[in-house]
Amino acid sequence: MRTQSAIPGMSRRLLTLTEAADYCRCTVPVFERACPVTPIALGDRIDRRLLRYDVLALDEWIDMAGGRTAKADTQDWLAKL
Repeated sequence: MRTQSAIPGMSRRLLTLTEAADYCRCTVPVFERACPVTPIALGDRIDRRLLRYDVLALDEWIDMAGGRTAKADTQDWLAKL
C-alpha cells in the first residue's frame, strides 16, 4: 500500500521519514534503528527535510527481511513449470 499522490490514480515514490516509517507500519525511532535504506538527498545532505526514501528500496528491504527476493520468486516460478 503506497501513500496516495496528489494526482488521482498515482502513488508517491519518494517518502519523507515520517511517511516511510508509516509505510513500514512502525514508529520513526524504530524505523531509524531498523531500516538500512539510505534516503535520497534532494538538496543539501545536512537538511533532513529534503531526504526522501524510495518506496521500491523499502519494498526490497521488506522482501529481504521477510526471506523473499525477486530471484527466489523467479526460481520458484520456473520450478513449477
